Amino acid sequence: MQSKLTFYGAAGSVTGSHFLLDTGTSKLLVDCGLRQGMGEEHNWDPLPYDAKTIDKLFVTHAHLDHIGLIPKLVGAGFDGEIISTKATKALAEPMLYDAMEILRHNAHRLGKQELYDEGDIKKALSQWRGVGYHDKVVLDGGVVVQLFDAGHILGSAMVCFERAGKAIAFTGDLGGGNSPLLPPTEDLPPVRYLVMEGTYGDRTRPEDPERRNRLEDVIEDAAKRGGTLIIPAFSTERTQDLLFDIRMLMSEHRVPELPVYLDSPLAEKITDAYISHPEYFAPEIRARVEKGEKIFSFPQLTFVGSPEESHDLDSMDKQKIILAGSGMSSGGRVFGHEKKYLPDANSTLLIVGFQAVGTIGRQLIEGAKTIVVRGSGEKIPVRAKVETLYGYSAHSDGEGLLEFANKVTSKGCKEIFVVHGEPASTAFLSQRIRDYLGTKATAPEAGDSVTIEL
Repeated sequence: MQSKLTFYGAAGSVTGSHFLLDTGTSKLLVDCGLRQGMGEEHNWDPLPYDAKTIDKLFVTHAHLDHIGLIPKLVGAGFDGEIISTKATKALAEPMLYDAMEILRHNAHRLGKQELYDEGDIKKALSQWRGVGYHDKVVLDGGVVVQLFDAGHILGSAMVCFERAGKAIAFTGDLGGGNSPLLPPTEDLPPVRYLVMEGTYGDRTRPEDPERRNRLEDVIEDAAKRGGTLIIPAFSTERTQDLLFDIRMLMSEHRVPELPVYLDSPLAEKITDAYISHPEYFAPEIRARVEKGEKIFSFPQLTFVGSPEESHDLDSMDKQKIILAGSGMSSGGRVFGHEKKYLPDANSTLLIVGFQAVGTIGRQLIEGAKTIVVRGSGEKIPVRAKVETLYGYSAHSDGEGLLEFANKVTSKGCKEIFVVHGEPASTAFLSQRIRDYLGTKATAPEAGDSVTIEL
């Protein structure tokens, strides 16, 4: 039989993952995510289909660019089942409530109506079912769906649809194998088609040992400079990896024991969810947790609760490390700290992940000497030292992506669609797949549709 695949988001761009698979017997979504950075106003555009006609939504993982529009979908009339791993559902709840508050602020700034409300989130969660890796979900028309471990964040999954011996898989985001907490990306069964991410399709990141050594160097240098070290970090995965590594560096006396402040109530909730789902950890980490080790706790760490406590951090003269969201400096508490410390030549800003076009984080890594605050027009001089450490990215790099594509093509994959990347990255990876693997590979644009055999 034939099915129709339409690329509604994360096609020609990094964020806003959103794909529709029409099998002829069911209309199935894979992800329903927010646009972040440039083009965020498109989150308020009408959905490109009738939400009431969608039968099920499969979610790869709990980052907002993959889940952030789900309450809008529900508010528009979707009443089907939402399916992901149990960990993804656990992480999605605090992520969506936090996003709701940020979106309210953005709606006011953009002159828009609220995108969704608390009732939409509650209804979405009531429709959400967690399943295990490899559990078979049988749909109308003989379509069987399974989830496989993507190794990206806790509970992240690749979604595989199979019917009559033909299959298509959606990778979501692929882990780079560098997380100390998670197992590596799982191998997929044979598939005819692959929709894969290409975020870092045109670059290579440092290996894991170098990453921890680089973090050690940054902390030591920040201590010598006498200022504050600010780390904008995504609440999910990046923060937990950093906490784990900082804990290890301090316990091994490899860095000065500076006070560490986690200034993100969301990250604290996410960290609790991690501890509640040790079954998703790598075996050695799971064993340590089950023996009672508190892998995210150490004497120098303080969780910051209220906005007043967050504000008080900037009045402290002592040296410190502050981890706060958002990871792209596009909002959240971290920007308040950046306003304080970016003008300070003794302080350091450490960027540890991908920064979308249009975000403040992207401007900083491109060498901006002044940051302009959206809305107020306030200008903030950048005198602090800006460091980057891409080894903390939860995404596979270009070599890892090509290796993954090679494994899939060796099992008979005939066509690959590269998404979730800036045009240069997806085009580069597509070309490498064609040149090195001899497999048809394209980088679709938003709105493109293809007919596949499924």
